Amino acid sequence: MVSKSQKEHEASCRLVFLQRPHGAPRGLLMHYALYKIAQRPSHGYELLQDIESRTEGAWRPGAGSIYPMLKKMVDEGLITDEPSGRGKVDHRTYHITKKGLEHVRMAKGFFANFGQRWGSMRRIFIEMLEPQDVGKFLVDGSKTQFQIAQEAVESKMGDLAPSDARFILKEYALNLERQLDWANSTLNKVGEERIRPVQTIRKTKEHLSK
Repeated sequence: MVSKSQKEHEASCRLVFLQRPHGAPRGLLMHYALYKIAQRPSHGYELLQDIESRTEGAWRPGAGSIYPMLKKMVDEGLITDEPSGRGKVDHRTYHITKKGLEHVRMAKGFFANFGQRWGSMRRIFIEMLEPQDVGKFLVDGSKTQFQIAQEAVESKMGDLAPSDARFILKEYALNLERQLDWANSTLNKVGEERIRPVQTIRKTKEHLSK
């Protein structure tokens, strides 16, 4: 018989895995390191700090992962290394090569569609989700999705044409309306009135189209 504490521990593990995975897709470390080095020459330690900071500690590759990988990329001609340390410590600065830039360009298409491929795994996650965890998963998941959307648009807004920005925001508003329609429909099924009129989203969409 499974104890209550064991069930709580298993539920906690599932939520941690679903909300803050400590792993990362295979190859992501190499592609991200190349991308950052292509932006500006970097030290290995700088790359580790950048990843930990951007993932709020959810992903912490170790020195045993980053440095052998950087050496391999040097051997493959994707980057070059330049010793820049003084004394006993040898801090190497890594620079992108023409071959490395081509690799970054080719990888962009793969990661642009990564969200869709990751989404196709959703039924596996849902299968492992216990009923008592659905509320936290739904609320935390929706918050995370909004934060990702907000950061993605705002961080790239300066590089987007106004027409592209309008199109993206209109599509996003339409998706929000569909989500609200589903939530209100489901609320009706459980005998609850709508918590927010759909007209609010429609007004937002009309404002964006002006």
